[in-house]
Amino acid sequence: MASMTTLTGKPRKGTGTRAARTIREAGEIPAIIYGHGEAPEGVTLSRHDVEVALSHGARTLEVSVNGTKKTYLIKEVQYDHLQHDPIHMDLARVDLTERVRVRVGIELRGTAKGVSEGGVLEQLMGSIEVECVVTEIPSTLHPVITHLMLGDTLYVKDLPLPAGVTPLADPDERVAQVRKLAEEVAPVVAAVEGEAAPAEPERIGRIRKDEEEGEAQEAK
Repeated sequence: MASMTTLTGKPRKGTGTRAARTIREAGEIPAIIYGHGEAPEGVTLSRHDVEVALSHGARTLEVSVNGTKKTYLIKEVQYDHLQHDPIHMDLARVDLTERVRVRVGIELRGTAKGVSEGGVLEQLMGSIEVECVVTEIPSTLHPVITHLMLGDTLYVKDLPLPAGVTPLADPDERVAQVRKLAEEVAPVVAAVEGEAAPAEPERIGRIRKDEEEGEAQEAK
């Protein structure tokens, strides 16, 4: 299960690009809280605290604003143009007992046996959408693939899922496979001087009269 981190938030003052830039220059990031039929609420969070939470795989945040502490689901994180620093967050209000749909990453573990047999491992699915209780959201799935032989496939139904976590993909959808490398086509080797040149291919069809006369002259 992904960890839950507690952050201190402050009510956001001002909206728009200029206000957001001022917030980021102060070492914070703007966030919007919405859901459960309540009006959206703007807050600011410490960028450092957010980065630490995300680095630990947090999928939910416990945010304290004006002394009131609530748990929110991280719905979206926007990053800068370098995809390095978080610049905005969307947080959804949730009940700790409700089931939610989230996308979870898939990281393969181990080296498939089929690779040593001349095969190549292909990961066809990097993440999967699952449904589970908010407090049981897995950070990442780590299927072990050491048993995969040449020609074997890992399917969604083979993924190790915690209790209560339901995959929302076709059980027979492929996650990874070990396939045989395509055979290389032998290159055409040019004739070496002194070796017999390949026979001229037989021409099929009508031959022009001027070609017949030219060949007759060469034969004399």
